[in-house]
Amino acid sequence: MEAAVNTQAVEKIKLKEKLAFGLGDVASNVVWSAIGSFLTFYYTNAVGIAAATAGTIFLVSRLLDGLSDILMGVIIDRTKSKHGKARPWLLWMAVPFFISTVLLFSVPEISVTGKIIYAFITYNIMSTVVYTAINLPYGLINTLATDDPKQRVHLNIFRMFGAMIMGTIANIIVIPLVNAVGGERGSSNPLAWTIVMGALGIIAMILFFICFKGTKERIVPIDKEKVSLKVAFPNLFKNKYWYICLINGIFLMISTNMMGANIYFAKYWLGDENMVGLLAMAMMPAMVVGLLAGGFLIGKMGKRNCIITGNIISAAGLAIILINPRAMMITIVGILVKSVGMGLMASANVLIADVIDYGEWKTGVRTDGITASASSFGSKVGVGLGAAIIGWGLAFGNFDANLAVQSPGAMNAILALFAVVPLVVNGIGIVLMSFYDLDKKLPQIHKDMAQRRAAAVSNE
Repeated sequence: MEAAVNTQAVEKIKLKEKLAFGLGDVASNVVWSAIGSFLTFYYTNAVGIAAATAGTIFLVSRLLDGLSDILMGVIIDRTKSKHGKARPWLLWMAVPFFISTVLLFSVPEISVTGKIIYAFITYNIMSTVVYTAINLPYGLINTLATDDPKQRVHLNIFRMFGAMIMGTIANIIVIPLVNAVGGERGSSNPLAWTIVMGALGIIAMILFFICFKGTKERIVPIDKEKVSLKVAFPNLFKNKYWYICLINGIFLMISTNMMGANIYFAKYWLGDENMVGLLAMAMMPAMVVGLLAGGFLIGKMGKRNCIITGNIISAAGLAIILINPRAMMITIVGILVKSVGMGLMASANVLIADVIDYGEWKTGVRTDGITASASSFGSKVGVGLGAAIIGWGLAFGNFDANLAVQSPGAMNAILALFAVVPLVVNGIGIVLMSFYDLDKKLPQIHKDMAQRRAAAVSNE
C-alpha cells in the first residue's frame, strides 16, 4: 500500500483536479473577501457599531483563533477516513459555512450592547470555528496531493487565480447588489446585506462540494503512527523556517486585510462608494499578470526572491498612489503596479508545504496539521490586527459614519489605512524574507526523503 501511495505521489496531476482544487479558494473568497472588505463597513454604517469596537471584536476573536487552529491541526493529523485526512472536512463543513455566513450578516435590531455581543459570537462562530475547520484542511490538500515542488506551485497558481478572480468579483458586485436590494436605504439597509451574503454563501457551499469531489490525497507519512503533542510541538519549534512563515503570515495578512479600507477610500476620497468596484477591476488583471509571471519566475529566482520582488513592486505602486490620492488615474496606475507585486507574492506563497517537508526531513516526523495550523494562526492574527487597525485607525481619526463629509483627521486616517500601512508592511516583508534560504536546500531534502520512503517500503 505504501509503495502505491508513493508512486502516485509523483504522478502528473490532471487539469480537472487542478481546477477543482482552485474552486476551493473561489468558495472561500466569494464570502471571505466580502467579509474582509465590507464587514467593518456593515458594522459601522448599517448596524451602528462603533469602528473602534468593531476593531476590538476582530482582534480578540483572532487571538482566540490561535487555540482553534492548534486544535484543528491536531484533529486533522488524527483524522482517518476513506477520503483522507483533509478533504473530508470540505464535505462536512460546507453547509455550516453557508449558515454562519448568513448569521454573521444578520445582526438584529436590538440594543447596542446586544448588537456587540451578537457580532462577537457570530464572528467567532464563522472565523474561529467554521472557517478554521474548512480552510485549514483545504490548504493542506496542496501538500497532500503531491510532493513535487513544481506541481505544488501549479496547484497554488490555480488556487490563487481562483482567489483573486472571486475576490475581485466580490468587491465589484457586493455594494451594487446591496444597494439594489436595499432600496432607498441602500448599503445602510441591514436586511439587504443578509440577502446578498446569503446568496454568496450558497455559491460557496456548492463550490466546496465540487472541490471535495474533484481532488485527491496521495501523500502519507513514512511513520504512520499518530504523533503525540509532546513530540509534535518540540519538533515544530526546531523548524526555523516555521518562524519565518509565521511572522510573514502575520504581516502579509495585515497588508491584505487593509483592503477593508478600500470602501472608505472610495466613498470619502474618490467621492463614491461604488468606486470600490472600479478599484477591484483594476486589481484583477494586474494580479493575474503577476501571478502568471510568478509561476515562470519561481523557477528562475526561487520563491524567496519572487516574494521579495513582489514586495518591492507593491511598495512602488503604493508610493505612486500617495502622489495624489484624489487623482483617479494616478490611483488606478498605483493599484495596477501594486497588484502586479501582490500577484508575484501570491504565486510564491506555498512556503508552508516546503516547511512541512523540511520539518519531516529534520526530525523524522511529519505533522502536516500542526505545522500548518501554527502558521495559519499567524495569518489569522494578521487578519485580526489588520481589521483592528482599520477600526482603531478610523476611531483615532474621529471617523463618524453619520457625516457625509469627514474631518481632515478622518481623511488622513483613511489614506494611511489604504496606502501607508501596506507600504510599511512591504518593507518589513522584504527584510523578513531575506532570512529565508530554504529554496536552495529543497532538492537535497526531497532526494533524501525519496530514499527514506524507498527504504521504508523495502522494510515492510
